[in-house]
Amino acid sequence: MLGNFFEYFLSTGSNGGRLAVLGATSGDTGSAAIYGLRGKKGVDCIILFPTGRVSEIQERQMTTVPDDNIHCVSVDGTFDDCQDIVKASFADKEFRDRVKLGAVNSINWCRVLAQTTYYFWSYLRVTDLEKDVKKVNFSVPTGNFGDILAGYYSKRMGLPVGDLIVATNENDILHRFFKKGEYHRENI
Repeated sequence: MLGNFFEYFLSTGSNGGRLAVLGATSGDTGSAAIYGLRGKKGVDCIILFPTGRVSEIQERQMTTVPDDNIHCVSVDGTFDDCQDIVKASFADKEFRDRVKLGAVNSINWCRVLAQTTYYFWSYLRVTDLEKDVKKVNFSVPTGNFGDILAGYYSKRMGLPVGDLIVATNENDILHRFFKKGEYHRENI
């Protein structure tokens, strides 16, 4: 959805017809951005990810896309190091303006809005098959909680959602924050 918006507005001459979308990922955001922007005219998508700190399947999802406008960069460091590069790029006004820099992240409103459809679709499939089910629980694997936010908004929009359960792996910085009150980097 976001890629189509970008492509349409760039085709009208907005932003000089060019946009370089820069993002850092711990896994899911990168492949979501890539698949949303691949092949879009006027858009280059550059995704930074920490070497050896995303799952093998996430790395393949990002690095095997053949479109010329997709650029994946493996960074020797952590997700936070990748994010620092993104922040520094946006802080450099001359660079930002010259390359027509734009951003993606896990809580981009277009992405969250699109993800709400997963919850509605799943709810409708479950209740079509199981007529006596009134509320559906969802268990969602997540790193930075962008997808589960869509579940929360779906529930707030009135979808009969029971529990929203978050599953995480070693990329657990937010889990540790909520569980122990710690927010710091750890080796993975």
